[in-house]
Amino acid sequence: MEKMGEPFRLGVIGCGIFAEANIFPSLSTHFFDDVQRVAVCDLRLKRAERLASKYGWKNIYTDFQEMIGQENLNGCVICLGSKIHPLVVPKVLRMGVPVFLEKAIAIDLEGTYQIAEAAKESGCIVQVDHQKRHSSAYKLAKKHVENVENFGNIVQIETKQHGFPVFPTFFTCMLEWQSHNLDLIQYFGGPIQKIESWSHRINERHGALTIMVGFNSGALGIVGWGTFGGPGQFSERMEILGDQGKSVIVNNAREVTLCNVETGETWAPDWNPISPNQSHVLNGYIGGLRHFIDCVKFGKKPNPSIEEEVETMEWMFTIAKKAGIPTDWEFISSAL
Repeated sequence: MEKMGEPFRLGVIGCGIFAEANIFPSLSTHFFDDVQRVAVCDLRLKRAERLASKYGWKNIYTDFQEMIGQENLNGCVICLGSKIHPLVVPKVLRMGVPVFLEKAIAIDLEGTYQIAEAAKESGCIVQVDHQKRHSSAYKLAKKHVENVENFGNIVQIETKQHGFPVFPTFFTCMLEWQSHNLDLIQYFGGPIQKIESWSHRINERHGALTIMVGFNSGALGIVGWGTFGGPGQFSERMEILGDQGKSVIVNNAREVTLCNVETGETWAPDWNPISPNQSHVLNGYIGGLRHFIDCVKFGKKPNPSIEEEVETMEWMFTIAKKAGIPTDWEFISSAL
């Protein structure tokens, strides 16, 4: 934990397309005035130099272990890609630096367990960036359902997240995209007790997927995934039903409707160009990064925790196995 009042010394490993589009712009906002932008690292020196210059980062490295050893960081953002994460993250953790990690954590359970074990051994926080937990719409939905006296207990969750035919394998779409939805299912419904899944595969890469979920609480869930339908206006939806005649609907991570028996009240961001209506706030990137920094500063457990991420990955592989989907992963660029 850092000393109170001192700037939070932050580093970034990975200056790719995703980091340029989401991580660097988020960290340049007034939400992070207490953060000292210390250093960036990438094997591509020119790319690291360009982003450091553009967003005001002080030092530049091509060797992440040198950066960690030199800069006395309070935390590090790692955005390298699922396959590379297990090769880098455990080393950073064992050097004593908490990690904010882009999803997916790894491409297999072996890599996931390696990172989880390093976090346990080092005592350092790992927060995987399931940013939808920190997005404006899902935070509001969570606020509604947590008011048990008014909403009641959750009895059912119906959700979907359409995929993209561009993904090189069916499982790559699940791991890199629909893991968001699996994380949210557990965020709202709690621990999962059992899962069944079925797929309709039209070829090696494409198809549809239906999942039935039983939660420890007794609540049930039905989930629709696949490789078609996205990313249109209604490609993502979640409806949470309580036992007091109320439900909450989140459409496309933007609109939230609280439904009573006969009426509904909908929230949506408006045109006003203030901070709460900016895309990196609405999408949860700023909220997730801010949450990580605050957890490190105040010694709190992150949301999601590394233990929750391990469970998400284990259930992801269970879904694939039960549905007969090979767990082959292939690289896909963020420049879709």
